Amino acid sequence: MPKFQYKVKREAEGVTTGVMEAESQRAVVSRLRDKGFFPISVEEYSDSGRRNSIKESLSRIRLKDRNYFFRQLANLLESGMPILRALATLREQAANPKLRALMDDLHRSVQLGSSFADALDLHPSIFPSMYVNLTRAGEAGGMLDEVLWRIVNFGEQDEELRGKAFSAMVYPAFLTVVSSTAVFILISFVFPSFVEIFADFDASLPAVTVFVITISEFMGKFWWAVVLGLIAAGAAFQSYRKTAAGRRQLDTLWLRIPFVGDLVQRYEMAKFARTLGTLFDNGVPVLTALKITADTLTNTAIKREVEDVHKRVSEGGSISEGLRDAEHFPPLVVNIFEVGEESGKLGEVTKRLADAYDVEVDRAVKTLTSLIEPVIIVVMGIVVGFLVIAMLLPMLTLSSQVR
Repeated sequence: MPKFQYKVKREAEGVTTGVMEAESQRAVVSRLRDKGFFPISVEEYSDSGRRNSIKESLSRIRLKDRNYFFRQLANLLESGMPILRALATLREQAANPKLRALMDDLHRSVQLGSSFADALDLHPSIFPSMYVNLTRAGEAGGMLDEVLWRIVNFGEQDEELRGKAFSAMVYPAFLTVVSSTAVFILISFVFPSFVEIFADFDASLPAVTVFVITISEFMGKFWWAVVLGLIAAGAAFQSYRKTAAGRRQLDTLWLRIPFVGDLVQRYEMAKFARTLGTLFDNGVPVLTALKITADTLTNTAIKREVEDVHKRVSEGGSISEGLRDAEHFPPLVVNIFEVGEESGKLGEVTKRLADAYDVEVDRAVKTLTSLIEPVIIVVMGIVVGFLVIAMLLPMLTLSSQVR
């Protein structure tokens, strides 16, 4: 059934927009008038219309807030509350202004005749296609509350998995920034004061001290240029990373770095297996499930391999056959999918696989953190020790000359 994007007005309210499924524009106009609205415009709905919709002006909602919304909504629907009243209740109790605006928009869309899935679909930056498809299946099967609980479970596990991956880099990154700042201050502002002392004694200096003095003088005069250069390099890197070719090359590079590549691969395997298993359990067709799963993956190299699997399945092959030809899918994943296809329990076994990889991600995070921290400490210790030696050697020389 075609969709139509409308703009309406009612006496006590301002202009409202939304999307509705109907047989024709006339049917949309008739339905809106029955609800007491005055139609301003009704046009055929398209993807470009969705992207330009007012809903897209909403800022991205945090993953934690999105999970909270689905949990509260599932609780209310399970207690027997109608969807409109549940959305109104959540809108009233939402403390976050962005979340309240989102609740208001969802409530308005459903009130004007859109399904809850179509209302979610108006916010693709907040609700991924997986959530929309699961919700649509739940509405069609009359088990929306049950599907929402599955979404809650998936979202909270995804949040936990992201937290584990993020925690792997927080302390090492903090340690690197603090140590680098300390070295920068030593070279740019502390060491030059010792240079003046050495110059007053007119003594010959060790080569290591001359080297550090040269760097120190440059940093003392042009530290601002170094800072601007680092900012420019960071901006250039971000611009390159946002290009398709740059993102693909960087994602491939991450997978080749020892220990880091293992963590990235296990994180993507857990997300791949859990997403696909959840979709299968809710009756989503294989090809649709593979396409949605590919869109949820972060690493473009692995995402491209899942897209190749989708193509292989569309040509009559099986998922396990496609995964067997993929470079970044371990034999364990391939064999699990093969067993799941043979037993007809693909959804169940893939979610067990996801649970196993969740544990692997946790172990990889701990291993990586335990390796990175001492490496950073040793490297920065060597750098600081080098600077200290460069300062102390001339002082020892001068003290011996005084004696």
